[in-house]
Amino acid sequence: MTDLGKSVARDAATVVLLRPPQAPGSGPQVLLLGRPASAKFAPGTQVFPGGSVDYADSDPAWAHLLDPNAASSESQTTEPRLKLAAIRETFEECQVLLARGPDGAPCTAAQLAAVEAVRPRLRSGDPSALRTAFESVGLRPDLDGLVFCAHWITPEGLPRRFDTRFFLAPLPPGQNPQPDPLGEHSSLRWVDPGIALEEARQGICQMLPPTRAVLAQVASARSLEEALAIARETSVITIQPRLEEVNPERYPGLDLATLRGH
Repeated sequence: MTDLGKSVARDAATVVLLRPPQAPGSGPQVLLLGRPASAKFAPGTQVFPGGSVDYADSDPAWAHLLDPNAASSESQTTEPRLKLAAIRETFEECQVLLARGPDGAPCTAAQLAAVEAVRPRLRSGDPSALRTAFESVGLRPDLDGLVFCAHWITPEGLPRRFDTRFFLAPLPPGQNPQPDPLGEHSSLRWVDPGIALEEARQGICQMLPPTRAVLAQVASARSLEEALAIARETSVITIQPRLEEVNPERYPGLDLATLRGH
């Protein structure tokens, strides 16, 4: 029998992609992906793109593609491997590439098209393919464009645990999220965070507590720039709920009876 109380939380990173308000008086919109009903974790929920940190995200070979000043200033909660995982997972799941040229210019359409060629390799389990693609087209990961906004750790006592950092990032110019052909998500939409929260309250869609908390933070902003500024100016508090707080109302989509029966 596994001692679930001692299960280790796996490092993970999530990107909350933002785009400017689409109507007068509204706030910035966020990208939400719908997890398929067949997903092993939280099936049927609305989530941000992201996933687990991989060994390739800590590869020293990334060093020459990173700004040494920026990298040295990162804390343990925002260190390069976490942001690299966030960038990789976002590209895998919705084909948005958070990258810039050596001169700081946004990724061009030609560069994006060249990197898109390695997306199937990433999805088939070759995370190092992203670094080699960046090198081949002269891109650098846009670590500075990721703004740390939340830190949640799965409660002890569950068999699948994640130590997840959430980052806000503007949608790069000229890019549009694309569906995942391999079925990592079943839907993709831009939505006002306030509307998404109301849908969750009414049971129209399902969201886990971290998603709702981040949406509430973004919903307080009236512009994309304000959302980023709020995140930069707010001290992030690590949140780790207790197992007794995990119930069907707060954690829809989880088979709690099975989890607690282990």
